Amino acid sequence: MDTPIEKRREERLSISSINLPFLGSREEDQACFQYIIMDISKSGLKFAIPRWLVNRESLKKGDRINFHLPLNIGKNFYNQGVIVWTAWDDSIDGETCGTILENTTQSPYPVFISLEEASISVSFDDFTFKYNLFCGVMKDTALLKQGVAIYLGHLIPFFSRISMYPQEEYPKLKESFLTDVRDRAIENHAKLESLSRTIKDQMKSYSEIPKFVDLEGLRAMIESEIYVEIFKIAFQSESIMPYLNAIKELEKRLYFNYNTIVMLYIHAL
Repeated sequence: MDTPIEKRREERLSISSINLPFLGSREEDQACFQYIIMDISKSGLKFAIPRWLVNRESLKKGDRINFHLPLNIGKNFYNQGVIVWTAWDDSIDGETCGTILENTTQSPYPVFISLEEASISVSFDDFTFKYNLFCGVMKDTALLKQGVAIYLGHLIPFFSRISMYPQEEYPKLKESFLTDVRDRAIENHAKLESLSRTIKDQMKSYSEIPKFVDLEGLRAMIESEIYVEIFKIAFQSESIMPYLNAIKELEKRLYFNYNTIVMLYIHAL
């Protein structure tokens, strides 16, 4: 009997140069996780979630995944896929997933994964441009996290009005949960802004990216402070969802920026 991997008859292209994890999210609940690209074809992408990754999710067939990457196939860019099979791979000590690519997108940056070249592609060879691009992505990342912190600051008083909690219990919830979430977002914004300034002031060339960027530390600053399901349980009101969804849209852009930084990081090695 064929395994799910054997059933796939298309020629597969190994993306051997991409050995660092990216950030993805499950569309249903926006849960964030790390993944490593294994190979890509004209219709699908195979990725892995080894045990050694810090941020893992258990995924299943039918899950819609946001890769937060521009996957260039022909004239189209794809950013999303639906899982069609999952399998455990002892050789990597992790779960592998096969997806069908969906939803064409536009790439805001001239950096993408190319099927034709089976590699990371940066559209310009000029190193001054790449340096400026990297600095711009870092600055934009700090601004996006600032937006998340501002949203959370505005939402705390709003939650007090729509919460089902008794009035005397809400201050405890605010202090132990909401304020902590907001403060972590503020702290992460401050770290990102400081890193962005340091890079602008001290980094002299594109090739120095690995010297200034610790990808694990950057991931911790960028990942969400908000778990949607916990907010739903805490407030038991659908009226909070438009506000949480607005934050999640900012976070999708943050994950896209992180993955762009990872691609530039690999390209600079």
